[in-house]
Amino acid sequence: MKTRTYLFLMAGAILLPVAIASWIGLSMLLDWERESRLRSVREMARATAFQIDREIAAAEASLRAVAYSEGMRQQDYARLHRWTSSTNANNAQSWTVLYDSKGRELFTTQAPVGTKLLSKTRDWASQVSLAGGTLVSGYFIDEYSGLPTVAVSVAAPLEDGQYNIVSQIFDVRFFERILRHDAIGADWKVGIFDRNGLAIMRNRGSDTLGQPMGADFLAATRAANHGVFRHVTQDGRDVYGVFTRSKSSDWTIVIGVPVAQIEAAARTATWYAALVLVLLLGLAVAIVLYLGRTLERALSQAAAAVTLLADGAIALPARTRVEEVDALVEGLARTSEALSSESQVRKSLQDEREQLLVSEQRARRLAEAQSRAKDDFLAMLGHELRNPLAAISGAMSVLDMPNLKPQVAANARDISRRQMRHLTCIVDDLLDVQRILSGKIVLHRARIDVAQVVRSSAEAKALVDAGAHAWTIETEPDAWVDGDRTRLEQVVDNLLHNAIKYTPKGGRVDVRVWRDGEQVAISVSDSGVGIAPELHPLIFDVLVQGPTSIDRGQGGLGLGLALVKQLTALHGGTVAVHSDGPGKGSCFVVRVPATA
Repeated sequence: MKTRTYLFLMAGAILLPVAIASWIGLSMLLDWERESRLRSVREMARATAFQIDREIAAAEASLRAVAYSEGMRQQDYARLHRWTSSTNANNAQSWTVLYDSKGRELFTTQAPVGTKLLSKTRDWASQVSLAGGTLVSGYFIDEYSGLPTVAVSVAAPLEDGQYNIVSQIFDVRFFERILRHDAIGADWKVGIFDRNGLAIMRNRGSDTLGQPMGADFLAATRAANHGVFRHVTQDGRDVYGVFTRSKSSDWTIVIGVPVAQIEAAARTATWYAALVLVLLLGLAVAIVLYLGRTLERALSQAAAAVTLLADGAIALPARTRVEEVDALVEGLARTSEALSSESQVRKSLQDEREQLLVSEQRARRLAEAQSRAKDDFLAMLGHELRNPLAAISGAMSVLDMPNLKPQVAANARDISRRQMRHLTCIVDDLLDVQRILSGKIVLHRARIDVAQVVRSSAEAKALVDAGAHAWTIETEPDAWVDGDRTRLEQVVDNLLHNAIKYTPKGGRVDVRVWRDGEQVAISVSDSGVGIAPELHPLIFDVLVQGPTSIDRGQGGLGLGLALVKQLTALHGGTVAVHSDGPGKGSCFVVRVPATA
């Protein structure tokens, strides 16, 4: 093994036990941080339970004042109604109801004295007695108001030895304020559940009030008065459910905190500790390496000198503070000087070979790309030729049918003619592109009025368009050029054809001709599908496929714009395109030199 390997093994033998012990310590720290976070949530649950107990205790104190009042002993219900009504005047979410010992309503502060109330008995009334203390109910729907409620009830002794039951009814929304305070996270779920596991109040999801908690969670809350239960909520979130049970009401307060939040907080503290540990370990490694660097450098200098000597390079001597190694390196340096020239020649040859290899790979990739482009174009050409040929074949089959009606035969011949014209256009475009690329196009130049050429072509296209688009044609005088009328008409026709094809019905096509200094400008604008910005530099290329081409779902070989560019260039002009993006239309502008 190398000297450096021995040095690393020595450092590893020292640091590995330290790293293992540190890992164990960090794991314990992570557990401690997690427990610390959960402990703070438990304290919050206990504080919430304490607030609920305080509200129930306040209600119980108020009820006992009513139960042992002079009005109760004398059964002066009108007096009691006035008293309890004034007590509840400032709280619309709580009211008082007086029952007899069978649970029949005697009065409620929600109705005037003397109002006819429900006279049925209630099963829970048997749980309230003079010796039975306070009864705190679970979730139920109040029969009079129809609201989800809970109740606190106490027995009220009468002079004849019997008793009534006075109850404070709470709309469950009364406890909503307890569940809303700054210490509760925005994505935490807090709920109050009765002894049967029914939801009394939640800070979120009020539509689930009165529904039971999950069976597993209910079992966990029944097994202990407080604890933590990890589970998946109904909406699929993994949470720690921290719960505690109220002693006075036997209700369970549950705070659900996302596991990711607890773990993230715990991991943050652990990561800080881990970072410090890593820095300390890194410092220790650096010290070990530094102390061993002198010996390693000396041996490395000798090894480097030998390597340079073998490669024909000059080995310059360097002081290593080890005398024996310094003498060896100096001797190798003198020997290597004689071989340096040969090494330089060999290196230059290697560089040249690598450059040739890179050039060959680049040429192969270019050839493959050209081959793919050719294959894609041939596939597209086959698709474009197949459609008209299929239509012609179908028309010929119709003409071969016996007893064919003249109208049907005429339609079949008309279809054949149209498709033949379409095939002719495809072949003409292909031949034009081939002639242009091979330099065989010859322009028959003459003095031409561009405004007349454009207006004639645009009016013909608008007539064929049959009102599918709104057309605007504007031309200015003095728009003369020296050019080939047929080729200029071909340029204009291709631009108009694209505007019609890629503009939905009801859109606009605007054509304009004007004199722009020493040039004549032709613009064709539309409100059609537009062009993505990345296609602007490639829109006039030949054999461009895929995302760099116009929507092929519209048909065509995509040669029209290539012809526009090449024919415009033959006239000494330029063509440009502008579009604000897909769905925002496009504008093509052709400029050719003007003539007097």
